[in-house]
Amino acid sequence: MANGRTRTANYSETARRRLGDAVAIARQAAGHKWRTTFAREHEGLNVSSLELLENGKPGVAEAVLVAVGRALPNWNEDTARVILEGGPIPPTAGPAGPPSAKPHRAHEWSASFRARVLETSDEDHLAEARRIRMEDGRLAQLNYLKAVFEIKAEAAEAAAALDDEGRKP
Repeated sequence: MANGRTRTANYSETARRRLGDAVAIARQAAGHKWRTTFAREHEGLNVSSLELLENGKPGVAEAVLVAVGRALPNWNEDTARVILEGGPIPPTAGPAGPPSAKPHRAHEWSASFRARVLETSDEDHLAEARRIRMEDGRLAQLNYLKAVFEIKAEAAEAAAALDDEGRKP
C-alpha cells in the first residue's frame, strides 16, 4: 500500500469479499461456529470488526487483520494482506488439525469467489482488473488475473474430463 498501512478500505470490494469469505471459512473450520466466541477467545478482536471483515466491508484496521492472522490456523500476520492483494488463501484445517491429504488447488480460493469468476464474462474481468490496478496497484491486478485464469483453466479441465468420460464405451 502507498501509505504502508493495510486497511480494508484501501482495497476493492472484490478483494474485501474474498478476504471476508476466507476468514469466515477458516474460522468455522477451526471450530468457531459463532463470531462472538471467536472474538472473545482472541486478543485484538471484537465482534463488530469481525462482522465488517467477514462481510467484506471497509473500515477494518490493520490491527484487526493482524489479530485474525494470528488467530486462524495456517495463517500469519501477513495472510490478510496477501489475500487482499490476490494471493493464495491458506488451506483450512478442522478442529482436529490439518488435513491428512494435500488440498487440491481449487481450495485455494473461496467457493463464492470461484463462482463469481465463472459467472463473470471475460470483458467484465478485464474491466475489474483495470479497476483493481487503479485502486490497489499492478501486483494486485496481476494476482487477480492469475486467479481468474487458474480458476477458468481448472473448470475447463473438469469439463473436458467429463466430456471424455461421456465418450468412453
